[in-house]
Order: sequence, then C-alpha cells, then structure tokens
Amino acid sequence: MTSAETTSTIPTIDLSAIVQSEDPAVRKAKAIEFVEAVHVHGACGIVGHGISVERLREAFKWSEKFFNLPTDVKNKAPHPKGMVPHRGYSGFNTEKCLIYTEEELASMSGELSKDSGKALDFKEHYDIGSEEEKVHYNLWIPDEDLPGFRNFMLDFFWEFESLSKLVLDALLEGLEIDKAATDYYRSIHTGHQNGIRPIHYPPINESMIDRESLTWCPTHTDFTSFTLLAQDLASGLEIEDRKNPGTFFKATTDIEDRLYLTIGDHMDTWTNGYLPGSKHRVVIPPPKDGSKVTPKRFSMPYFVTARHDGVLEPQHTGKAAEMPEGKYKKMTVAEHIEFRMKYQYTDIGDEEASS
Repeated sequence: MTSAETTSTIPTIDLSAIVQSEDPAVRKAKAIEFVEAVHVHGACGIVGHGISVERLREAFKWSEKFFNLPTDVKNKAPHPKGMVPHRGYSGFNTEKCLIYTEEELASMSGELSKDSGKALDFKEHYDIGSEEEKVHYNLWIPDEDLPGFRNFMLDFFWEFESLSKLVLDALLEGLEIDKAATDYYRSIHTGHQNGIRPIHYPPINESMIDRESLTWCPTHTDFTSFTLLAQDLASGLEIEDRKNPGTFFKATTDIEDRLYLTIGDHMDTWTNGYLPGSKHRVVIPPPKDGSKVTPKRFSMPYFVTARHDGVLEPQHTGKAAEMPEGKYKKMTVAEHIEFRMKYQYTDIGDEEASS
C-alpha cells in the first residue's frame, strides 16, 4: 500500500511551557492545547520535551553498536517463546505487528505470506525495562560483549520515564476527567511496567520488495497507554489520517529531536475514545543515490503501560463525556494484553500468551 498524498500534517506541540513554567494557568492552557491536538488523530509530534539532540544521537549510536554484534552474541539474551518476561532480543520475523486477523490484515496493509519468498515484517529489536520489575525482568547480554550498553540503556530508560510522567500529567490535566478517576489512572502508572525497545530495520534489496503490499511493520495500534517514539533521520513512520481511513501522514524527521506521541489501546479505552488509539505503520523508504538497496533505519519507542491489575474503565466526565457510550467495555490491563499477545508473536500459543 502506498501513502496517499495529503496537504494535512500531524501537529507538533512544543511542551517547553509544561517542562519549564511554574505558572499553573500557562501549564493548563498548554495541556488543553496538547489534548485537543492529540484528539484529532491520536498522535502528534512533540518538541521542547527536555531530551537533547545529543542524547538522542548517543542512544542511536548504542543501538547500532548492539545490532552490529554477531547474531550468536545477541542471542545470549533471547526473548522467550512465551511472553514472560517480555524482554530480550527478538530476531527477524519473530513478531507480527497486528491487531487483526490474517484476512483483515491482508485487506488493509497487505502483509505477505511466509511462503511468498518476499520480505515480511523484517526487523530485529531488544526489549528493556526497569530493573525493579520482577515479572518482566531484563535479559542482558554479558557486559563484556558490549561494555557500557547496559548502563546507558538503563539511564536512558529512566530519562524517558521522567518525560512520560510529564506527558501523562499534561494529558490528564487537559482531559478534565473526574479527579478520583484521574488519580486512579495516574496511580496505576508506576513506570516499572514501561519498556524501551531499540529497533533495527535492515537494508533490503529492492528486488525482494513488493511495494504495493509490503511495509516494514504493518498497520497496528500499540497495547499501551501511549508510546513515545524517537526515530533516526531515515524516517519511515506513517500515522493514519482518522478523517480519511486508509491514508497516512508521514512522520517527518526534519526536526531531529522531535519525538512522536501515539495513543495506545489503554488510554483509548479509558478516555472512551476521546484520545483514540493511533493506527500507524513503518514503510520502507526507496533506495538513494542510484542504489538498489533501501537505507537501514533505527527507531526507539518507549512504551508507557499501566500495572497489569489496573482496571480500564471507560470514563464519561470531562472531555470523555463528548463521546458516545457503549463502544468500550471495562477490562483489566492484563486481560487486554493477553488478548493482543495471542496475535502478536509467530511462535506463541494460547497457553504461552496467557502465562
């Protein structure tokens, strides 16, 4: 599926007023602007967030160092076939980014069959989280295989956690939902369930690509409250235009330190759809300078997830009251994740998905 031409863009919100200002009125006004922007497509760009260009560049350098390691070294910390812990290294074609049946996906984003001889969902990634999380505990390669990697990634994880709290507080303030419900939703976000995922999309020979049917990562939503995405200059992220389903905006990289916020299923449910889950995908850019090979791409999403025993109950106050009732049902975070995981990994069965 090719991207449709559009004159619209995903808005970019400058959060510097929220990061720096101590004036409640200024912060409130920016929070409302933020929420209204995200309401349209479930996504926006953010700048003025406090993570420097230099820090982002350093993170991508570490990511590239890791993915340049021999496969047998990366596989010293393999992601398990089951879903506990949801940590470690996943090689190519082990994950399917989808929330639909195979038939629905084929009609929407055209993922190819594994027997087609074409590239499929072609990426590798490494899931990392809090060292204090005991269920989804980290799986590390030995320090001697990449000295400094572990320490940097843990520090970077907590930098994003600080930003995620700021973003969550701003969204909650702008939503103006009942205080008791807001306090509860904030309380189930401890940070320890969050995860950061360095991803490598490798170069692909043009002859292996059917551009009318293939994406680097097919259209999906995230089973999170929201995701903060850093991407390198290769770009590739596209976000669906909710006013014109099936068409996509390019998440451009002309501002190097711009992050992208995409709303996930959990906040979609809790806000009764006022902040809608963002459908997005990663497309393969064309080769450059006469090459027959596409450029490689690195990205780093930070997934913000609530405690698994947290209850997602659709709200009907504040901005959420503007949405019709009845679309969303009350469920726990664990129930939703269990449902999604049954379709996410190629080698996971029902028992493993619910473990």
